[in-house]
Amino acid sequence: MKFIFIILSILFAIGCSIGAGHREIITYHKLTKEQKKVLGRIVKEKYEVRKGTKIKNGKYERYDLNFLRLEQGNYVNGQKTGVWKIWNEEDEIWIERDIDQNGKENPIINQEYLKYPMIIVEERDSLPTGRIVMKLKFDDNCQLEQLELINGIDNEFDSIIVNKYKRYARLSKKYQIPIEDCTLKRDTLKILYSN
Repeated sequence: MKFIFIILSILFAIGCSIGAGHREIITYHKLTKEQKKVLGRIVKEKYEVRKGTKIKNGKYERYDLNFLRLEQGNYVNGQKTGVWKIWNEEDEIWIERDIDQNGKENPIINQEYLKYPMIIVEERDSLPTGRIVMKLKFDDNCQLEQLELINGIDNEFDSIIVNKYKRYARLSKKYQIPIEDCTLKRDTLKILYSN
């Protein structure tokens, strides 16, 4: 019995020492002066390092203490590589930065006006249904000049959807992205909301 126990102990020790060559590190620290200018709060980092070293190698994530992800990407031998996603606090959007392509940035601007607003979902027993129709006018650079609500569902719902479309247009202008409705030559936007 002792012999079997010794053999199993040795096999277990060998099995534990053979790993993927990575270990996960979680750190809590204050931000550098440069980062404080942008975020100004304590963060949590989670990343992998090569076994036996402190060199970052693998998946990397950075969070604030409310577990809101601020940044994610990959390291190879201590160097950032591939596409990184960075949370832009001011605009409340993700920006993808391709490290391998000279750090080219691509903002991810969602068309939130196409979905039911969360505040309406939380406050009401039943969701409004119907069609919203907006008349759109764009400039030569496919940026929104004018928006007019032609047909709506109810005042609160219409107001939220119009403001979400204006936010989408404002962010598209800021990041110099043509608005899809302009590139498709739409002068009227019809959105059907149904359960």
